[in-house]
Amino acid sequence: MQRASNATAAQQAADRVFLPIAIGQTLAAAETLFLRAEFKEDGYLRGTSAQQYPPGGLRHRICRVLDHSRTPRLLAGATLAASAGLLLARGNRTAQIAAAAVIGTCNRLSEIRTPYGRDGADQMTAVITQYRALTALIPDPEVSDDLFLRAVNFQAGLSYAVSGIAKAFGSSWVQGDALLEVLGTEAYGSGPAAELLRRYPALCRALTVGTVVWESVFPLIYLLPREPARHALTAVKAFHVGVAAAMELPRFVWGFFGSHGAVGHVLDTRGASRTFEKTVAGVAGGVVIASALIAREKRRIAEQRRLGPKGAARLRHADGDVEYRVDRPADPDASRAVIVMECGLGQSLESWEWVAEGLARDHTVIRYHRPGYGLTTSGATSGELLAAVLRETGAEGEIVVVTHSIGSLSAASYLGERPFAGRVGKLIVVDGTDPALLDEDRTDRRRLGKFLQAQVYTLLAAITGIYEWAPNAVERQAGYTPDTQYSHVQFVFSPGNIVNSVREYRSMPTGDAVDRLAAVGKVLVLASDEFAEQQAVLAKKLGAGYELVHGSAHRSIIGYRRHAEKVEDAVRRFMDAC
Repeated sequence: MQRASNATAAQQAADRVFLPIAIGQTLAAAETLFLRAEFKEDGYLRGTSAQQYPPGGLRHRICRVLDHSRTPRLLAGATLAASAGLLLARGNRTAQIAAAAVIGTCNRLSEIRTPYGRDGADQMTAVITQYRALTALIPDPEVSDDLFLRAVNFQAGLSYAVSGIAKAFGSSWVQGDALLEVLGTEAYGSGPAAELLRRYPALCRALTVGTVVWESVFPLIYLLPREPARHALTAVKAFHVGVAAAMELPRFVWGFFGSHGAVGHVLDTRGASRTFEKTVAGVAGGVVIASALIAREKRRIAEQRRLGPKGAARLRHADGDVEYRVDRPADPDASRAVIVMECGLGQSLESWEWVAEGLARDHTVIRYHRPGYGLTTSGATSGELLAAVLRETGAEGEIVVVTHSIGSLSAASYLGERPFAGRVGKLIVVDGTDPALLDEDRTDRRRLGKFLQAQVYTLLAAITGIYEWAPNAVERQAGYTPDTQYSHVQFVFSPGNIVNSVREYRSMPTGDAVDRLAAVGKVLVLASDEFAEQQAVLAKKLGAGYELVHGSAHRSIIGYRRHAEKVEDAVRRFMDAC
């Protein structure tokens, strides 16, 4: 009796899932049947699948058929018939599975033919139909139906949460401007609802930020009592209807409405013995915890290496230590200039490894960590720390300062002051930070918000250890020897260093930085392709020479050996010419 009751509840939930799907796919198929020119070879929905295979092969021939202008209408006809079957198949599990398989297959072929022009509702529809076809392979109908509904429910909750979290890292969403920007486009801003929202920008901003909040916390719906949970789900439906009305997208709602049938089923059966969601959440949580512990252990090992005999040196100064490294030539020459290297924001002294390795063949090269980074615990200023390192190492004579990124502003804070006055004869700025641009970024709420969101994302990646398993910009733009790469990556993803980089970004002085840098007299600006125009402007402000390192990006200009060798060569030529 209980088994029959469960089967009935599951079938009723499946009916609630597939009714919106049938309506949405009927509208989509009808729309496709009325389109003709768009599917021709010069139309914006033309087939592109055959382009990825060499001519003459079997796959190319099959894809040529798929790319034909009549194929979309054939697929739409099949989808329309299957959608009618879904509408008539309420209570008929077998018919629903067959219709879902046809719709899923047609949608997949359409996606292969033209891999664009779809929205989130289309993607949810594809997920639902594919899950129904896959779970139908389970012999026990009760287990099959329950797994189908719980899988769709899990996908819905995950999709909303991921969408909200992704928006939280998008500056225009958190600042409340995203909807206004969308409604300002020709495609989505012509309807009466869009006009109403544009007329009340404060309301539009509130809706924008509210979208980020409710999507991010959607999984909390499973903690609510039954009635409040149903009201919350109704509010989500109202949101989708509002979006569809504002953007004039009549098909936008149906895929999401279909998933809500599964969400409602799970809300109604909470406490049941089957715990698909708990199992998935447990596995996911276990993976995250394991990843976080592995990343933490790797950072601990990297720190132990720094503390070991092969690590950087440390000097006691004022209220703490300063971490530094000195590289000297095999046959030191006291008449040669000492080269001091300033690191970029949140970057390790290892980031200079390739450049320092080459220059150290002829010069004493000094690198150090500014306050708060790495093992530098002293609260003294950068200039005070560097002066202490110079005294400790016995470095005398002329100083050449080489900076990267915001390191140029760090150098500006002590240039012209004792003991650097009269000793710094040359300055090389590698992709330096323009003080005026930094001031603009720090006072513009969107730019500052974008920076802070990027740092929060990096901090999240560091804490959870995601950076160990997914590609990240640090590793993509750096290619040191294995040990150096290991130390550099773990340094950049150290939570303490990330927090310190935010502090440094907010507090780095800019007032007279241009005058201090230009006062050196002999200045060279080296630019990456990524910031070529910015650096050309900075070079003019400083009255400096200008060179472009072709093919480089902001980090790779010193992180890739081939680019670093160009930087080294430019530094040598500049020092020899002046």
